[in-house]
Amino acid sequence: MKIAPALLLSVCALAQAPTQQMVDASVRVIGAVPQNGKLQPVSRSGGFFLDARHVVTMDSCCGKTQEGQEKVAVVVQGEKGSLGQPVWAGASGVVILELKDALQAPPITLAPVKLTMQNQSAFTVVFPNQGAPSVSEAKVQGVFKPDGMDVQVYRAAPPPDDLLAGGAMFNSCGQVLGINVLSDKGIEFALVADMLAPGLEKAGAQVQVADQPCGGAQSDSTSPPQPQTKPQSPPQPKPDGGKGGDQGDDGPHWRLPQGGEWVGVGIIAGLIGLALRRNTRETVARALTTRRSAVPPPAYVPPPQRPVLKGIAGQYAGSSIALDTGSSLLGRDQSVANLVFGPESDSVSKRHCRVSWDAMAGVFRLEDLGSTNGTFLANGERLAPGQPRALRPGDRFYIGDLRNQFEVRMEG
Repeated sequence: MKIAPALLLSVCALAQAPTQQMVDASVRVIGAVPQNGKLQPVSRSGGFFLDARHVVTMDSCCGKTQEGQEKVAVVVQGEKGSLGQPVWAGASGVVILELKDALQAPPITLAPVKLTMQNQSAFTVVFPNQGAPSVSEAKVQGVFKPDGMDVQVYRAAPPPDDLLAGGAMFNSCGQVLGINVLSDKGIEFALVADMLAPGLEKAGAQVQVADQPCGGAQSDSTSPPQPQTKPQSPPQPKPDGGKGGDQGDDGPHWRLPQGGEWVGVGIIAGLIGLALRRNTRETVARALTTRRSAVPPPAYVPPPQRPVLKGIAGQYAGSSIALDTGSSLLGRDQSVANLVFGPESDSVSKRHCRVSWDAMAGVFRLEDLGSTNGTFLANGERLAPGQPRALRPGDRFYIGDLRNQFEVRMEG
């Protein structure tokens, strides 16, 4: 049997790369809520160690659920785990968690974008619903800076089948090139690792930074790009034998999974993974749909304002559609839609969504009408069909995909 040279080179690269080191450096991060004395997973994302007490992931692990419950970040490494608390938030929803209990982390090296070359191999750790994690290989196609973003983004292909936002993009030396944020139409997108520089100082994370390209004479720096101000403290022994969870009468009355129960947490998270893959849109949505900052009120009395739907990106970019005279239906069916999309907008349904102004409540209402590709808030949350969501002036959303973005606002 003959093997194509390109395929042979790809297989050799994967075999020679330190794949076990990549797996050891990668974790799953579960957003969970207390329920019946245990933690119930409600979201999942990828992540990777900076050191034994710091993990990079996405902010979907934290904050509040739609029902208002506060999420707890749980970092899972095999059958072990630890609670995590955000200590730094960067662009596009990237956060650094500080772990309550130190985990076993390999030495981590960050590779600056200036050392990355086009067509070099890039690797991503994939966590299946069942079984051991695997490593997927891609090729870096280039780096670019999207409009509205302050950081650069890698393009690589092909992406893994089940990419978790927040996981690392590694080079063939096992160094971290970037933070994966999205897989779309056969392309894997990752924020460059350079963006973590201010977070390293804030969190006091202990990492190395490469100063030579992978494959050359490596002489890694033993200090991060910014001076460290927070010393690393060793894990302290626990009165409960180190099982994790808060103790004492004043602590919360739920506990972390223990021992083999971590496997159950992973399976539950895997089962809900399909519904939560939209979380991978969260970072790009945040970066490309950043809410405009508030403007100080002028010294004069402003003219009366009216509610409008403003096109931000796509076919209606720059257009303002008044909403005080009635609702607007967005879709491709010109017989019912007020905002009609052309056939090139293949991600938009015939009757996609409806936007209206609720004058009594002083809010906008956004309702998905059972679209195929969904209606999304700026944080990547997909709306349930037939359940209107209240929006405030300045809130943004997109339909089908990020090509079609809108903002509800008040204009004079």
